[in-house]
Amino acid sequence: MGAALASLLIFTGCQTLNTEPPPASTTMAGDWRVDAANSDDFDRKLAEVVQQARRHDMPRAPMPTSQPSGSGATVIQPLPMPMEETDKMRTRLSDDLRPANRLQIAFFQEGLEITRDSEPVRQYLPAQSVSRIDSSGAFTVSCGWDQGAFVVRAKYTTRGTRTWRIEHDTATDTVRVTFSVNNPQYGHVEMHTLYRRTTEGSN
Repeated sequence: MGAALASLLIFTGCQTLNTEPPPASTTMAGDWRVDAANSDDFDRKLAEVVQQARRHDMPRAPMPTSQPSGSGATVIQPLPMPMEETDKMRTRLSDDLRPANRLQIAFFQEGLEITRDSEPVRQYLPAQSVSRIDSSGAFTVSCGWDQGAFVVRAKYTTRGTRTWRIEHDTATDTVRVTFSVNNPQYGHVEMHTLYRRTTEGSN
């Protein structure tokens, strides 16, 4: 979920989400800490994202412009945008996409309150659709239930989308977050993060 659950998100296809939580869903409430050994390697995924973003931003040869014979007109090509420094790009994308080390999940009405690390509490109510802005631009957030999973979707005005799927496995008492991104700059990325319940007190 990255600098992201703070922003949430996406419309994926035409799937309809339910507004009523399933009876067993309350088991996902609690404090959760990341299990890095059983989660995707974020740094490896980030390296792939940065590589794709660099390819996307590489300068392209200007398109030839034809002029009427004898027009004498001078064609001025637009100046290319300067490329973002790789280190700055990596830091920006890391801040934006990195999963939280800790999640706190609580129920309110038919929705969820989610706190990522030390960020402010965010409330997600299936009956509401809201507009927000983050470092990737303006977007519309919706959310709801898909069987036992809580899904948050965001659709950006830049045609990008993001989805968080949060589901609790009662057999192992773990929460798995699947974070899917479609971005015009670096394409599709999907990350799986596993969290285990903790009894540590709030910071």
